[in-house]
Order: sequence, then C-alpha cells, then structure tokens
Amino acid sequence: MVKVLIADDNREFCEILKEYLESQNDFELVGIANNGLETLDIIREKQPHIVVLDIIMP
Repeated sequence: MVKVLIADDNREFCEILKEYLESQNDFELVGIANNGLETLDIIREKQPHIVVLDIIMP
C-alpha cells in the first residue's frame, strides 16, 4: 500500500481526491491537512510515501 497525505486548504478538492483514493486498492489515505503545521504533524506521525501538496497554503 502506498500511504498518501492530502495537504490542501480547498475542502472540495480534498473531498474529490479522497473519494478517488479510497476507490483505489493500491492507496491508503493517511490524512488530510488544511495548513502547513497540520501537514508537518501528520508527516511526522504517519510517514506517508506521497504528499499531494498545495504550494500556496496557510
């Protein structure tokens, strides 16, 4: 399983990507972060393989 973290402040985008990832057998969604600090906390705790990152985010 590939562990994925979504880091984006656009809730609609997060929900769409979450639904897609959950429909795939090879991916495990380990979290959704809405700001940079939350992103870092989840990375430390869950150690995702991939971070889908919004580069313009609080």
